[in-house]
Amino acid sequence: MEATDQPPRLPKWTLWIRFERIAPEKNLFREYGITIGQNLLGEWVVSSSWGRIGGPKRVKETYFASKSEAMVLAEQEANRRLLRGYQVSAFE
Repeated sequence: MEATDQPPRLPKWTLWIRFERIAPEKNLFREYGITIGQNLLGEWVVSSSWGRIGGPKRVKETYFASKSEAMVLAEQEANRRLLRGYQVSAFE
């Protein structure tokens, strides 16, 4: 497989997407999730969570005034995961 700066194409998703990176020979069992939603104040929230599959997760939330701004960050994060060897495992 050739090294490239272009990630594989993402599936069409609007609410959440989940990635996994599994390499048993390296004892690597990672997952990464991205969720987009609105809070009670009407702000758009991009919530990212990551950690070992089945273990505790770290969470980071970023707030935006519009859904389009939130989607830009979410797409950047998703593409970054693909470039780092993660595979899409589920989405909606």
